[in-house]
Amino acid sequence: MIRNILHIVQKTNVSLQYGAFVKRRLSKVVGNISNSTIFALSSGHGKCGVAVIRVSGPASADVILQITGRNRLPQPRIATLQKLCAPGSNILLDKALVLWFPGPYSFTGEDCCELHVHGGPAVIRAVLESLASINGARHAEAGEFTKRAFLNEKLDLTEVEGLADLIQAETEAQRRQAVRQLDGALSKLYTSWRTKLVKALACVEAYIDFGEDDNIEDDVMKDAESTVVELLADVKNHLRDSRRGERLRSGVHIAIVGRPNVGKSSLLNYICQRPAAIVSPIAGTTRDVIETAYNIGGYPVVLCDTAGLQHTANRVEQEGVARAKRRYAPSEGTRQAKGRIS
Repeated sequence: MIRNILHIVQKTNVSLQYGAFVKRRLSKVVGNISNSTIFALSSGHGKCGVAVIRVSGPASADVILQITGRNRLPQPRIATLQKLCAPGSNILLDKALVLWFPGPYSFTGEDCCELHVHGGPAVIRAVLESLASINGARHAEAGEFTKRAFLNEKLDLTEVEGLADLIQAETEAQRRQAVRQLDGALSKLYTSWRTKLVKALACVEAYIDFGEDDNIEDDVMKDAESTVVELLADVKNHLRDSRRGERLRSGVHIAIVGRPNVGKSSLLNYICQRPAAIVSPIAGTTRDVIETAYNIGGYPVVLCDTAGLQHTANRVEQEGVARAKRRYAPSEGTRQAKGRIS
């Protein structure tokens, strides 16, 4: 029994420390990441009223001084209106709100600053080029700000995933799930599991090392076993959710499948309230898979119109039927389309 408990505890404890392992590996791979200062456009691309350019790293303070032409930093976490000029010249780039976040009280845990400039492409390009001319500053790689936040223990792996989901969220249900994960709901759950496992492991090791000592209570092993069994049930129950989180993240895929000219494309258009697919009385009009994203009650749904299932000698139609069958197999739900929808 002791051997079984130790095996379960140690195996699960190792898996729960995966985040720490990843962090150590990243630290070795990245090496001197903290010695570089990075910058990037943090807001969306395209024309907009305001664009946010973020800078993070040890030279962030020098970046503010050079691009504003001032000799002192603004007050931390207080927005100030400043003129931005190209370093080494008096060429005015823009008037912007400048915010200074000294580390470790920032998103990445490093010295950071944000430049809230006007969102025109020319303004953004001019500011980014000026930042690139400053010694020690470089363009950030994709996801590098979040990676630094993770390495500096501002976010754990589950919160990083939640942040990515929140940025990609298109429906209300996706937003709610992402916010819960970013707020640490999963992190707190996994931490509580690890705490119980470590305690059970300590009880088992104490029993092995001091089993003949009168100071060890007789029910230590029973408590450890009950804790592991209860925790194992919690983990299985947690995993027995039919991948709801994954489905909510990627959307429920529903394939509309049937014989030719039974109203599949008409049904798709009726649900979407727009002519997403071509409709005609000619059988075999739809030959490829037509996908349409739809929001149903805050949940993402991907509707797929497919070619009509039939035996045909036409090679193009054969390929359409094959694609329809492939979509039909993994789809989340099916219903038979009867008649036509006018």
